[in-house]
Amino acid sequence: MNRIGFGLLCIMLVTASSNVMLQTADHSAFIEVFKTYSKQSEFGGRLFGELLMMVQKGETLQSLNDHVEELRKHLANDESEDEKYFNDKQQEMEATFSGLANEVEELRVSVEQAASRIQVLNNQQTIIDGLFANDQQAYQKRVGDQNAILDVIGQLLLRVSELQQGGGHSLIEKDNLLDEIKALGRGKHIEVLAQITAHLQTEQVEHIQELLNRLRDAVLNSLAIDEEKEQENIRLYNKLSGEIRSSLAQSDRSYQELDAHFQQKELELNTKKLAVCQTQIIYIKE
Repeated sequence: MNRIGFGLLCIMLVTASSNVMLQTADHSAFIEVFKTYSKQSEFGGRLFGELLMMVQKGETLQSLNDHVEELRKHLANDESEDEKYFNDKQQEMEATFSGLANEVEELRVSVEQAASRIQVLNNQQTIIDGLFANDQQAYQKRVGDQNAILDVIGQLLLRVSELQQGGGHSLIEKDNLLDEIKALGRGKHIEVLAQITAHLQTEQVEHIQELLNRLRDAVLNSLAIDEEKEQENIRLYNKLSGEIRSSLAQSDRSYQELDAHFQQKELELNTKKLAVCQTQIIYIKE
C-alpha cells in the first residue's frame, strides 16, 4: 500500500505542466490534495511532513517533484534489496527444508522397518506356538497309544501265565488270545508280535512270555525316549520364545523412540513450511 500511494503521488507531480512546475506550491492546496495520503501510513505521514516544510519554505513544485523522485529511486532500490533478501532467505530456508525433509523421510522409513520387524517377530512366535501345540498333541497321542499297548501286554502276560498253569491249547482258542495279539500287531512292534503269534501256535509258552516282556521293555524304552525328546522340545520352545520376547521388547522400545522422533521432526518441518508461506503472503501484501 505504501508503494501504491507513493506511485500515485509521483504521477500527480510528474503530469503537471512545465510552467506549473516552476511555480511555488500553494500551502492550502497542497494540504487539501495530499492530506489523505499522509494518513495512509507512517511513511506517508513523514513524507507529507517533509514536503510540507518545503512548501512552507516556498519551494517550487519542481523541487517537490525532484525530492519525491529521489525518494522513489531510493524506494526502488530498497524494493530490489528487499526482493533479493527475500529470495536469499527463501533459498536458505529451502536448503534447510531439503535437509530436514530428507531426515524426516529417513525416519519414516526407519519407523516402517521397526514396525515390520515387530510384525515378523509376532509371526515367528505364532508359527512356533502352532508347531509346539501340534507337537504336544502328537506326543499326548503317542503316550496314550503306548500306554494302551502296555496295558494289553500286561493282560497278555497274565493270561499266558494262567495258560501255563492250567495247560491246554483250548484256553488260547477259547479266550481269543491269538486274535487280540494279531489286532495289536496292526500298530507298532509288528515283528515281535508276529513271533509271539508263531510261538502261540506251537504252544511255546516260555518263549511267548519272554517276547512279551521284551515288547513291554521296548514300549517302555520308547516312552522314555519320547519323554526325553518332549522335554528337549519344551526347552527349545521356551528358549526361542524367550529370545523372541526379548527381541520384541527391544524392537518395541526402538519403534516408540523412532516414532516419537519422527513426529517431532515432521512437526518441525511443517512449522517451517508454514512460516515460509506466511512470509510469502506478507511480502505479497506489501
